[in-house]
Amino acid sequence: MSTMDREFTITLDGSEYRIEMRGNTVLVNGQPFVVGFEEGSVIVDSTRYEVTLEGDTAIVNGVPYAVAIAGLEPGRAAAPATAPVEVAEGAGVIRAIMPGKVIRVLVAEGDEVAEGDVAVILEAMKMENELRADRGGVVQQVAVATGDDVELGQVLVVIE
Repeated sequence: MSTMDREFTITLDGSEYRIEMRGNTVLVNGQPFVVGFEEGSVIVDSTRYEVTLEGDTAIVNGVPYAVAIAGLEPGRAAAPATAPVEVAEGAGVIRAIMPGKVIRVLVAEGDEVAEGDVAVILEAMKMENELRADRGGVVQQVAVATGDDVELGQVLVVIE
């Protein structure tokens, strides 16, 4: 298995799914899907989905689903080994849209950003994904660095 290939389990609204990531193909309980990313959307077999993560909830096209992830490889914890990320009430948070590697961080603590500004570029499944600020404000915390491996839902940047 290459460094970008992963296997784990996702529980979505009480149903368990075995996920195997192989390049740009994702096997869900053995069924293959071609997955890509474009401007904050997830594209599955040519169908676009707007997906956001808020804690243990995935919001897909406006519909919330309880989500939990288990069985990630050792050393690929859902949170970095550094101090926990503090997120103030009402802060904007940029999270990893899937497991991958940070290839560029475009903001620093104290920077002012506008809604839509690219903050982090994440390589996932051999594609570069621009992760953008969902609100304007001042970058309070950058929780990752170039080269870091991140997991689905991990906090990357906090904006207040």
